[in-house]
Amino acid sequence: MFFDKETITMGLSMDNEEVEVKNTEKKKTPTKKTKEMLEENANKIEELKQEQVDLAAALSELDKEEKDLGEKSALKLKVSHKKYGEGQVVTQDGKYIEVKFADVVKKFVLPGCIADKFLEVDDEAVYNYYVKSNEIHKKRMNTELRIKSATFAIQRHEDAIEKLNAKYK
Repeated sequence: MFFDKETITMGLSMDNEEVEVKNTEKKKTPTKKTKEMLEENANKIEELKQEQVDLAAALSELDKEEKDLGEKSALKLKVSHKKYGEGQVVTQDGKYIEVKFADVVKKFVLPGCIADKFLEVDDEAVYNYYVKSNEIHKKRMNTELRIKSATFAIQRHEDAIEKLNAKYK
């Protein structure tokens, strides 16, 4: 295909005119709906940040409860299991314990294994300790999950605000 000089020049001049028109265009302003969406996202971010502060305070309370409850070693604790029978805790590494039964050694996770009665203990005070410890553990896990969830929600709202603002730059 062959283009003459006039066609090429005409094409260039049209491109320049289009550029000039684009530069003189008035900047877009956000619509009422966009402004409402921006404000709604900003308000939700503030709510979520306050929720994070409240949840952090709840975590502090759980720390205090856990400290007040104290720590009990399960070592040498005599337990019974429905399938394996009578046994004794032979090792403890943090929340993990090993129980030696008559013909097998099995691993369990504290405090749930005792609180949920996978392993039964005769001493009611020991049982109550692990039930309380398990409640605190579950509350902690739930609170930490809610904090993470709020963090991700804040990110989503910030991304939404960024997208809305990008349309008007």
